[in-house]
Amino acid sequence: MTDRTAMLPESFLFLLGQEEKRRQQREDAGLPVLTMLIDAAHSGSGQARHIRRFLLGLYNASHWPFELNRLRALDTELQQAALQVLALDWNGREVHTYVPGGDELFQAWWEWEVGT
Repeated sequence: MTDRTAMLPESFLFLLGQEEKRRQQREDAGLPVLTMLIDAAHSGSGQARHIRRFLLGLYNASHWPFELNRLRALDTELQQAALQVLALDWNGREVHTYVPGGDELFQAWWEWEVGT
């Protein structure tokens, strides 16, 4: 414990610890399903475009606003995955940074979606 944390009230330190646990839980649940969504976004299924749009909405919401009706086009497993990735996004880290080469991947989707 550092001198600075020693001066904080114990209840505040407890709350910080609880929030860190929740952040880690969101990451543990979100990373595997992020990979699943990325794989599905590359598939030839009719759901792929909706998934790309969802992920692009997390990447740049002002340019890629996501229509919630698109979630209805996804099967239940992909819907749940999208919600877990949305929770992961709440951790304060850009979703594409969890993926090696994520910026390039999302930029490629951007260009693909602009062209369609």
